[in-house]
Amino acid sequence: MKILHFPNKLKVAAVQLKNLFYKENVENKIVLGGMDGKLLDCLAKKLHFEFEILPTYTGGSHHSNGTWDGVIGLVHIGKADMGLGYLVFSEERLEATDFSNSYGTHEKLFVAKEPGQMPKITAFAYPFTQNAWVLYVLMILVATVVFRRIMFRNTTLLGSFLSVLGSILTQGMRNVKDTPWRRMLFGLWLTIAAVMPFLYNTCFLSFLTMPEKMHIPKTFKELSDAVLDGKYRCLVPKESIDGDLLLESGIDYLVKLGETIQKNHWKYSYAEKLEHLLDDTTAVIIPRVALELLLGSPPYLNVKASEDSSGIWHSGIALKKGFCCRKRLNDVLNGIINGGLYKKWISDVSFAETIRKRLELQHENPRLQLTLDDLKLAFSTLCFGYALAFLAFLGEILFPKSLDIFYS
Repeated sequence: MKILHFPNKLKVAAVQLKNLFYKENVENKIVLGGMDGKLLDCLAKKLHFEFEILPTYTGGSHHSNGTWDGVIGLVHIGKADMGLGYLVFSEERLEATDFSNSYGTHEKLFVAKEPGQMPKITAFAYPFTQNAWVLYVLMILVATVVFRRIMFRNTTLLGSFLSVLGSILTQGMRNVKDTPWRRMLFGLWLTIAAVMPFLYNTCFLSFLTMPEKMHIPKTFKELSDAVLDGKYRCLVPKESIDGDLLLESGIDYLVKLGETIQKNHWKYSYAEKLEHLLDDTTAVIIPRVALELLLGSPPYLNVKASEDSSGIWHSGIALKKGFCCRKRLNDVLNGIINGGLYKKWISDVSFAETIRKRLELQHENPRLQLTLDDLKLAFSTLCFGYALAFLAFLGEILFPKSLDIFYS
């Protein structure tokens, strides 16, 4: 079989990013590093060509005047023969350049800062949802009115309310009319008054044992809603076309998210430390493969990834239009992918990043003792109860007749 000639020298545009593509001088010899750096080195050795690196810092965006920047721009105008940078296929890019076969996928996730614990001072409200609390209060108010009319003898509305509330707090109820059908109603209420506090106390203790985490968006729909409400901002990489992919998705909430990002120019660079970008109200969109490459892996991965993705796109090597040896390049590229070499390079870079995170991690002894902050809610509730009891005591001494609220 006749082997087609492959060029002896190529100009290669590459996105210069740590862990993706970089070059360094080792003993007067240029050594390529990063996933795409190792890929280019392997291709050059197998296809026997030399290369000249044209560095750039973006994959390539399409401007309104029809021009391109970054890797795609250099390949499009013919300054580079091929371009590397884990470049995503898109309809516009395929019109500007040719592409090799796919050698990777981009599953677009977003990550947010690992949620902290909810304030302990409001822990008393955690056991029940908002709707459960509303129904519980309504039940107490209805019981107050019903008991005053059919259960108690000559009781004021305030006295009936305090009796009902006291039964929930395990206090006895006095002045109750004693008839068979009233006993059934009274027994039903006492059952409710016993079960609800039991459920509350059980859940409350579990919350104190393992405090609830702050709520953060878990899906792109929740993120879009939070961004539109002004509670969150979302950053996309400068080196990618993630913002354009959101706008072209055809999904309403993703389009609105993309429009907000475009309007506010929310962008970040892969060269930045993502740990410094993330705060309690910031999320960043990132490919899954880049997550461990830039942030390490558990337990040193201190961010929360979304439960869904905005889509999955393929990536490949950009080639100038009419590139002579695309088939030979694809044959070698397929061998590299099928042999698991590219996956191994990703694992190597990810492992190195995880080790670096581990070395940077400062050891802290776990705190097992109770602190004043842990007991703040208990002391606050106790002091509030003592204050109410003291005021009631003073009122009974100073105004005994005016505070006779239980009997009309």
